Amino acid sequence: MAALIFIYLEHVRPVVDGVWHRARLTSVPAPGEHITMLCGLEAAAAFAPHGQRRARCIPTQCLPCDAAYREQLGWSAPNKPAGRSTKSKRKRQR
Repeated sequence: MAALIFIYLEHVRPVVDGVWHRARLTSVPAPGEHITMLCGLEAAAAFAPHGQRRARCIPTQCLPCDAAYREQLGWSAPNKPAGRSTKSKRKRQR
């Protein structure tokens, strides 16, 4: 007999280096399987209990992932989102 644990893929928010991302998942990735976030970042899937989330850090939101997600849903995105600058702005600072 198996105890099923149902995972709603639309609610999965991968955390990479303390940043919450969004990914278009069609199935639960296997541990170590590479997944691509909406912002283009790739990372290997790993799993941890929800209770460990705050012990590691309090994640912040990936603004490029959020913008892509909103665009896919037809929602408006803020013109100047708060938070860290994008790569294009970093290039200008050099």
